[in-house]
Amino acid sequence: MKLTRILIIEDNFKDVRLIQEMLKEIPSFSFEFKHVERLDEGLKSIKNDEFDVLLLDLNLPDSFGIETFIEAYKNAPHLPIVILSGAADEEAALDAVHEGAQDYLMKGEVDGKLLARSIFYAIERKQIEEELVKHRDHLEELVEKRTLGLKEANKQLRIEINERKRAEEEIMASLEEKKILLDEIQSRIQNSLHTIISIIDSEYLQNGCKNSSEFNQEIENRAKAVELINEKLCQSEDFAMIDFAEYIRDLTDYLFDFYGANSNLINLEMDIEGIPLDIDVAIPCGLIINELVTNSLKHAFKSEIKGKVQIKFHSNDKTWLTVSDNGMGLPESFKLEHTETSGLRLVNKLVKQLNGKIELNVNGGTEFKIIF
Repeated sequence: MKLTRILIIEDNFKDVRLIQEMLKEIPSFSFEFKHVERLDEGLKSIKNDEFDVLLLDLNLPDSFGIETFIEAYKNAPHLPIVILSGAADEEAALDAVHEGAQDYLMKGEVDGKLLARSIFYAIERKQIEEELVKHRDHLEELVEKRTLGLKEANKQLRIEINERKRAEEEIMASLEEKKILLDEIQSRIQNSLHTIISIIDSEYLQNGCKNSSEFNQEIENRAKAVELINEKLCQSEDFAMIDFAEYIRDLTDYLFDFYGANSNLINLEMDIEGIPLDIDVAIPCGLIINELVTNSLKHAFKSEIKGKVQIKFHSNDKTWLTVSDNGMGLPESFKLEHTETSGLRLVNKLVKQLNGKIELNVNGGTEFKIIF
């Protein structure tokens, strides 16, 4: 049988004895009893000892009416309180119940069974209240965590939306920048084509159509050289720089195939540094290589004679490009600045466009070295 520890704060000793006797008559009720006459003594006892229930008279030597309950409840909110009330105090007792007391008993109208039942129910209700408070606090904590989680999720969502917006703005800015760059590239390609066209027009006026097939081939090859530049730009990540070493390999493959050069007879050697070039440099260099390799394949070698075409491209303090062959070579009296051939006149113009200079060596073949 569980022992019920009872604190009674009552200044009428006869009422205290009566309560004790009534509870002793209940065989199933085991209790331990402590009695004090003043509220301040009772509050000290609550601080020093543990009790299961408080039986409280509202009218005490040091406290009166509902204020007695309020002071007791403030100091012992965990303790179930049953009010002991006289007939004159019934209204105050009801107020105490509204404020948190578990029950009230009318003095002189209660027996042992009613008293024991009231104490038992007071303890049970207080335990239920405390459980409900715990559940409420737990639910409030969960709600608070969920609310904080939602706030954090909303904050993260706003961050992601802002980041996506910034990314979209960056993409649009990049697209606009590339559009401007492509327009500029197109303009530069047109300028290079105008240079080619001016050479073609000049040659046409001077020579007419003496060899229209060869004339058309030269036009086609020059256009192909520019077309390859455009292809490399489209494959480039920034639309501004191309891998010029890869470009030279593609261009020479095209020219050797176009002129049916036998690789067993004419060997191509390349010593090319991987230098990225922008379009202002790439187009003139590409056209220069096209003209000089074309000259070698067309004029440097007699049929069935083995030969070599060599291309070098490097950059240190200055950039230099060398195209050479070990073929028949040019006459020692040949002056590049006075040449009448359209291809070499185009080379001269393109070197000037690069602010460069040409060194010509005709010993043991032909070597053009362009420094810019």
